[in-house]
Amino acid sequence: MKRWIVVAVLFAAGNVRADGLADLRAALAKFPAQSPVRAAVTLEKHQENDETKTPEHGKASIEVEAGAEGLRVLYANDVIARAQAEARAEEADPEKKTPTVIALRDIDAMNLVASLDAASVLARRLTNATLQKDQRIAVGGRPARQMTFAIQVKLSKADAKHVKSAEMSLVVTTDAENVPLGAELRSAVKAKFLLMTFEQKSHETWAFGRAGDRLVAVQHRNEQSGSGMGQNFSQWTATTVALR
Repeated sequence: MKRWIVVAVLFAAGNVRADGLADLRAALAKFPAQSPVRAAVTLEKHQENDETKTPEHGKASIEVEAGAEGLRVLYANDVIARAQAEARAEEADPEKKTPTVIALRDIDAMNLVASLDAASVLARRLTNATLQKDQRIAVGGRPARQMTFAIQVKLSKADAKHVKSAEMSLVVTTDAENVPLGAELRSAVKAKFLLMTFEQKSHETWAFGRAGDRLVAVQHRNEQSGSGMGQNFSQWTATTVALR
């Protein structure tokens, strides 16, 4: 009898783990990102390595609009003028900093879509996910849920020849209806090319909001650090989306 009780408990625990993943996927499916949205997007970037004397830091803002006709991006005249002035100054003196140019280089269509349609980004992350922990918590005094996933890292055949280890974990915090409030992704990769060893770590955090049928990443921060060829580097980008 005891054996069957143990089996029943293990089976029930397995169902709870499976249900957590299913619940999150079902909640994300409620945000197809079809309704129109307007927002101001500000991106800030900071990067440094052993060779540079001073870190590089940049910041820029743009206006975006997404809807039935697609994605529209508006670069204000002052932003363009500032970037052009920095580019001219760098031509005359390569040591000149170009903070606006640095930030604008990281603003592209895929990053903007990821901010305005965060549900699809999370759904893709869950493709190779295994739920490891599922707990009830409180956020701001309200019932919430926090799920921790192990992500199986998929590599191309070419990359797999060089990567020695790759780990990734995802923590998603949701409200009582399983709609994401925030998320945290950590990854670590070790690779070897010929006689050179490379290591890289990444830490990403998101805070989510709603706009119609969209789950929007109103705040996103990506921190990366690593080493290779005798050099160390670190950088971070912070993206803020202000809904109109």
